[in-house]
Amino acid sequence: STMRSYMNQQRRNSSYELRKREQLRVASNPGPPKPDYPYPRDLEICYHMLVDIDEGLEEGKVNADPTTTELKIYLEMKGFPHKVHVVEPSTSKNLPDWFRKNNWDGVLPMAKYDKEQYKLGSAEIMMALEKKFRVPLMCAGGMGAARFRGKTVKNLTLSLLKSVRPYDESNPDWTDLRSEFRQLDEYLVQCHNKEGDYLKEKRFSLWDIRMVPALYNLMTVANYFKPGFVLPDDVPHLRSYMNHAFEDPIFVKFKPTVRQIVKYFEPKLNVRIVLPDDVQ
Repeated sequence: STMRSYMNQQRRNSSYELRKREQLRVASNPGPPKPDYPYPRDLEICYHMLVDIDEGLEEGKVNADPTTTELKIYLEMKGFPHKVHVVEPSTSKNLPDWFRKNNWDGVLPMAKYDKEQYKLGSAEIMMALEKKFRVPLMCAGGMGAARFRGKTVKNLTLSLLKSVRPYDESNPDWTDLRSEFRQLDEYLVQCHNKEGDYLKEKRFSLWDIRMVPALYNLMTVANYFKPGFVLPDDVPHLRSYMNHAFEDPIFVKFKPTVRQIVKYFEPKLNVRIVLPDDVQ
C-alpha cells in the first residue's frame, strides 16, 4: 500500500512537471500575434496536394492551382491566422473529420471557421470572409472589374495547351484568349490613375488577387508544353501590368515555382515534361 501511494505520488509529480513545461513552452512561443480587429475564429483551410505524374502525391506540398495562390495571398493581406491542411480527397489523404460530411464533391480550397461555417472554392471563401470581416478593407478593383475573372484565363489556358492547333487564327482557343487579353488591356486603360489601379496604388485589390495567379501560370509554362507562345503586341498595358504585378512582394512570397506549375499541368494534359536541372 505504501509503495502504491508512493508510485501514485510520483506519477502526479511527473504529470505536474509536464504541464508546467508545456505552459512555459507556450508562454515563450505564443505563435503569430492575433489581429486587433475582428477575424474568423478557428479558421482552417484545406488545399489540394501536389501530384507528381510519375511519383504520385507529394506529402505536404500544395499544388499550383491559381485558386490556391489567390487564397494564400488574400489571407496574408487580411492578416487572418489559420491552420492549413494539405489534402487529397480522392484517396482521403489528410482529410480533417469535418471535410467529407460538408464537401462530398471534394471541392478545393475549402474553409471552416466560426465553429460551423463551411465555404467551398476560393471565390466563395474570399467573398464570405470579405463580407463579414471588412477590416482591413480590400479594394474590389476598378470600374468594370466584375467582368473579369482569373477563372476565364485559367480555363482558356488549359484548353489552349490541350489543343493541337498552333497559336494562330485557326485555333479558336487562341482567338478567345487574344480577345480576353484585349479586353483586359482596355480595362487597365480605363482604370489608369483611378481607385483600384494597381500601378497607382502598388497594392493588390481583390481583382488583382483573382487575376494575377492565372496569368502567371499561363505566362510561365505555356512554352514548356506548347512552344511558340508569345504575348501579342497589341496589349502593351497588360504587358506592363504583369511585369509589375509578378514582382510584387506579396505575390513573390506565394507564387509557385516553375516546377510546381509544370507538375500541376502534367496530369491535366497527360504529358511528362523534363525540365533542365537549373529550373526551380
